[in-house]
Amino acid sequence: MDEMRFFEAVRQSAAQEAMALSGAYLLHGEEEYSKEQAVRQAAALPAEAARALNVQRLDAPAAADVQAACETLPFFDRCRVVVVRDLPAPEEAALAAYAPAVPETALLLVVQRGAAAKTSPLFKALAPERAVEFPRCDEARAAAFLKKRAASRGVSLPPAAARRLIAMVGTDLAALESALFLTADYVGPGGAVTEEALARCVTPDVEYRVFDLLALLLAGDRRRGYAMLHGMLQSGESALGLASFLEGRVRQMLSARQLLASGMTEAAAARALGGSPYAAKKTVQAARRADDAWLRRAVQAFAGVDAQVKQGLLRERDALLLAVYRTF
Repeated sequence: MDEMRFFEAVRQSAAQEAMALSGAYLLHGEEEYSKEQAVRQAAALPAEAARALNVQRLDAPAAADVQAACETLPFFDRCRVVVVRDLPAPEEAALAAYAPAVPETALLLVVQRGAAAKTSPLFKALAPERAVEFPRCDEARAAAFLKKRAASRGVSLPPAAARRLIAMVGTDLAALESALFLTADYVGPGGAVTEEALARCVTPDVEYRVFDLLALLLAGDRRRGYAMLHGMLQSGESALGLASFLEGRVRQMLSARQLLASGMTEAAAARALGGSPYAAKKTVQAARRADDAWLRRAVQAFAGVDAQVKQGLLRERDALLLAVYRTF
């Protein structure tokens, strides 16, 4: 079952006397915000008067404790909700054996962080419609989410600012909401969350900052580029992580060069690269101004940082700085 069908089943259960949901469900996937919203809405299904008695939350439980919770009859209500988190691996097989037998008077939600392995005992024990996946958001869905959340805070969010926020933070909905609300508080009710306001309020994720770093260096602004790199290292960013990001970005530029050489337009090449449209567009634009031979040398330089460290030739920070100085 996909997440939208699950949310619809929760809504139907809330609106009708008969429960549209019962038995065991596995909630998994990379989008944690939506998953938590699903748990919250499902946990609100029992009547408020006896909800404290009919909602049970178990962290790292034994399978026997989960079974006992599910077999307990609801207190003057149509169902009870049992939420399980951090199920210990040794208990999964036992719970998988019991899961198909969860009574109709119980709604068991086994919440797993990240995506479940399709070979896991619990995943295989449940019917396909009982494994509810919450996949990572794409940018279109993230933008729609931001529009709704901005309206809920009484601020406007122009499409360009929404795209910039997604480029800065990524598509994780919890991170997007946090950044949006922080900026909404800054602009105040009735204000507009502009790109300028985002620049003042939001700390971009490391990949976005690497993108800005590379833009400075490619533009020949070594003073600001080197200062930014030193600042990132001093703030605790991993030198090996930065080298990996730089290598990946330069590889993308090399791929973009090859796409452009095949006759693609910039727009088509950006679509072919995939990922963030904003980042892909900037990558293609930068690639057009670069040289194939230089890009290959840059890839080798950043790929060699890890090898130099493992061979004991240089410390992580020194290896990264040397690669940057030699490349730019």
